[in-house]
Amino acid sequence: MTQIIFEFRLSSEWLASAATRVARSAGLAAFVIGASASVQAQNPVVPSTAAPAPETHFTTPEGYTAHHSVDIGGRYNYVNGSGAMYDTMVNLHSGPRVAGETLELRALPGNKNPLADKLSVFGSGFGGDPYNFAKLDFSKGKDYDFTGIFRRDRQYFDYDLLGNPNIVGGQSIPIGPSTTPTGSFAWPQVNSSPFLFNTVRRMTDTSLTLMPLSQVTYRLAYSQNTFEGPSQTPSGYQFAGSYDVLLQEYQRNSTDDFTMGVDWKPIKGTMLTFEEQIDHYKADSFFTLAPQSYLFQEADGTPVAPLVNYDSELPYGYSSRTGAFAPSGVCSSSISNPSTILTANPNGGAPIIDPACNVTTSYLRTQPTRILYPTETFRLQSTSIKNVSMNGDFRYTNANMKLPNYYDSFQGLAGVNREITYEGDASARRQVTAADYGIVWQATKTVAIEDQMNFSDVHQPGTANMTSVTTLATSTTADTINNPSLTTTTINTPINPATGKPTSSFEGSPSIATPAPAYFGQKFLTNNATISWDAASRATLSFTYRYQQHVIAENSFSAASGSTPVDPGGNPGNVPLPVGAATNGTVSINENGGILNIAYRPATNLSVNGSAELLYADNVFTPMGARQTQHYRVHTTFRAKPWATVSGAFNDYERHNNTNNNQAAVAAGTAYQGPLNHVDRTRVASADVLLIPNDRVSVDINYAYTDVYTATNICYNNGASATLPGTASTNAAGAANVCPGVYARGSTTQLADWFARDFMDAPTQYGSADVTVAPTAKVKSSVGYHITSVNGSQFFNDARSVNGSLNSIYSSPYINVAWTMHPGLVWRADYNFYGYSEGGPSGPQDCSTSTTTTSTVVPCASLPYPTGLTESQDGLTASRHFRANNVAMGVHYEF
Repeated sequence: MTQIIFEFRLSSEWLASAATRVARSAGLAAFVIGASASVQAQNPVVPSTAAPAPETHFTTPEGYTAHHSVDIGGRYNYVNGSGAMYDTMVNLHSGPRVAGETLELRALPGNKNPLADKLSVFGSGFGGDPYNFAKLDFSKGKDYDFTGIFRRDRQYFDYDLLGNPNIVGGQSIPIGPSTTPTGSFAWPQVNSSPFLFNTVRRMTDTSLTLMPLSQVTYRLAYSQNTFEGPSQTPSGYQFAGSYDVLLQEYQRNSTDDFTMGVDWKPIKGTMLTFEEQIDHYKADSFFTLAPQSYLFQEADGTPVAPLVNYDSELPYGYSSRTGAFAPSGVCSSSISNPSTILTANPNGGAPIIDPACNVTTSYLRTQPTRILYPTETFRLQSTSIKNVSMNGDFRYTNANMKLPNYYDSFQGLAGVNREITYEGDASARRQVTAADYGIVWQATKTVAIEDQMNFSDVHQPGTANMTSVTTLATSTTADTINNPSLTTTTINTPINPATGKPTSSFEGSPSIATPAPAYFGQKFLTNNATISWDAASRATLSFTYRYQQHVIAENSFSAASGSTPVDPGGNPGNVPLPVGAATNGTVSINENGGILNIAYRPATNLSVNGSAELLYADNVFTPMGARQTQHYRVHTTFRAKPWATVSGAFNDYERHNNTNNNQAAVAAGTAYQGPLNHVDRTRVASADVLLIPNDRVSVDINYAYTDVYTATNICYNNGASATLPGTASTNAAGAANVCPGVYARGSTTQLADWFARDFMDAPTQYGSADVTVAPTAKVKSSVGYHITSVNGSQFFNDARSVNGSLNSIYSSPYINVAWTMHPGLVWRADYNFYGYSEGGPSGPQDCSTSTTTTSTVVPCASLPYPTGLTESQDGLTASRHFRANNVAMGVHYEF
């Protein structure tokens, strides 16, 4: 039996600390301490240097009334199963906790000229919980009002199926000659998400309002948001020039937001506001190679990571084309033995890799980014004109974004290169002009007419520049990591003197010393015109006509290639996007639609309201953009008895795109895959029963059904090989379902082979039942059960994928009891169970062992290789199941 005992003592120092926690973070501690000294001048506190007498207690300042409370206790936690998944979903752990703390001071009626009329402090979650909160408020009538809030959120995420390459287990690399190995090195699977993160966000918000009830009011505010912690992220195909490896990123981003505003009330019912807001964003994240990548060592003991894509389906040294052991693909001709990559370490530990094989010894990428984002806002709110109310604002932003020093340095061996270092810079400017205006006219007692207009115009020109690349290379006749003969080459001119041609950098970046200007812009204009009619005392109808115009402009050009911008000023204007092009033009989208709202109360205890929204767009920017949108909503509430309420709701949101994904290209006679027949929808139906027959019993029962579905016609390459099956699809005749555009525009290059209906469906049922009982005035207890069940499926583009959370159950029953031992002293105990599991059939039905268009389609379950149908329900990675028991106990004390 585990016994947990908590002991605590309240002191004036402890409460003062709680009262100034937020104030310190806002730079206002001196003000609060000064205020405390002023109101306590007639009852001074014993100096902290003097030992307090045993009877020392918190003293309420003269002229004030005080109320204090503290919730203190602890939690015991036991997890069986996946700790990573538990932390992703729950993240509550054992230890002492300060669940809540409050302090409230109020000036008594006879207290003349107090510095503050009221002061309150509240805090919760301190001691180890992932979410902490503290708030400080103090104010004085017509003079000022101050609020400060501090929040700390820890977010852990490791859903290991996300981005997982599904590497088959049991694979290995021979140690010693491949023909007569002396051992083997097990090639690791990816057992954590490539997008894992464990970050902390700290948010501080302070605001001060001066003369809040005067004709002119001044507002000052400051907010800081910091975001930091380790995470994992794939590098993209830029590592060492062309590899995609797993990086560890230490994130350190922060924003500082300063706001100054003036509110002027020239006449009754009207307020004019001018506000200046300045945001400063600072990103100082840096990237290194993920620690788990260091699998081998050099002969001198230096840890190294094999230079291979993290999502490679085969071990290092194996051919992705044949599946056979082929060291020549990763090692140079200087290899000691063409059949040996690894040798055993005589001292134990990681095996030793041949010095001619491509590896990484270290890596660093930094990209410090700074953004200054000032925004001026003028705002109008008025009800001064009879039967008319209006509000609007005008905003202007002129932001500057800078990346002054991009640095990317690889060390190890990549071909002949021992080091590759890229340096560069980038800058951009963002100009935003926006305006919103709304007006409502109560034309008659039963009819109101309103109009709402929103406008936004964004211009964002920028330039990226890779200023130089420096390589440290070995001799081509002895390209090994221990070759002392090295040559340093730096290229910082548009034309490489050695080749007479531009020097490329890596994917997504310009050539060396060749600035790449680009432009992005978009314009929104939306208007909603509404007429409302109170048809009867219990019925209201309204209809809204909506029009929206959305223009998106993209413009990229390169002086080196001879192309020029559409407009020398960087703005493409209204030049339509050319057929088949992705940039240097505009895409215009016009949307029209109507919204009908009805609210009806057939009886005093029954209300029904709903809406229907239908929208149509004449174009889309992306293939999955919506051409048709439908949104239906119904909500009803029925109070059968004063103590019994039943409510229900239905919400259906659907979007469709039944056209081809490049209308201009098809109209011009260019063959292209289509139609897309894209659809996505979210349907939610819910019901709730709330029973409160008396002040000692309450029952709350909820049920909700949600179906999230999306589907699109796709052409895809299944990546199949002789030993790694790929997902196949069949047509109505049972033959291979080949993509209609498998060869693009007469080319003999095969871009994609298979045609299928890509979909994801997540029908989810949620249920909860909560019962609260207070058998006596001193005892209160609650018991409940919450469960979420998902029974979904998807198109398995990867034959080794499983459904994961699309077929899962998450349950969390609980029970708690509170006992008032004495007025102001309450003992509380809570028990919570958390259980998560996945299961059900997964994986595609049909597979192939070749990517060719003449592939033979066979049942996946008939193949001797792993597929979703034959793997465990966890897939080719770590289990995500867990069961957790949490017990919390504590006391609430107020005085």
